[in-house]
Amino acid sequence: MTVVNKSNHRNNDRERVYINWAIKAFNILILWENWEQLWTFPRKEALEKAREQWLDLVQVGYNWKDKVSVCKIIDYWKYQYSLKKKEKDKKKTQKSKGIKEIKISYWIDENDLKMKIEKSKDFLAKWYNVKFTIKLRWRENIFKSQSRDRMLIIAESLSDYAKNWGIREEWRWFSLILFAKLK
Repeated sequence: MTVVNKSNHRNNDRERVYINWAIKAFNILILWENWEQLWTFPRKEALEKAREQWLDLVQVGYNWKDKVSVCKIIDYWKYQYSLKKKEKDKKKTQKSKGIKEIKISYWIDENDLKMKIEKSKDFLAKWYNVKFTIKLRWRENIFKSQSRDRMLIIAESLSDYAKNWGIREEWRWFSLILFAKLK
């Protein structure tokens, strides 16, 4: 087996994993599963020890001072699986503060609009960015100026809580993105 890359970038040596014959160091320090140090062997002997146990020799580090490759004798595919599993668990614990979208129509009532603005204040207090969207349908397209005014009202009412990115106008819809302010 040869060099296995996690990415397509050739310059990124930190992500490169060397296994079996791809390890180029002359001396190899072998570690067991529980990170106990076994001994330093020449490369051929280390590969024979891994082959005797029907496992792979995987480089986990390199000691530049002694010019020794630090390797483990493990099943490479199980090792890859455990790394992916750890990465997934790490992503689960991270909470992404993304963007919350609030869709309103041109015909929204004032009380409903106030309720949506209050809800967006809660989102902004929790450090979410908020995107308001008005989609104009069919003949509502003649009310573009009123829709723009409605977006300006929303931006003014939330100016204490958020920074205004600006109103974006497309063919049949308007959008307004608000970023949470630092206090």
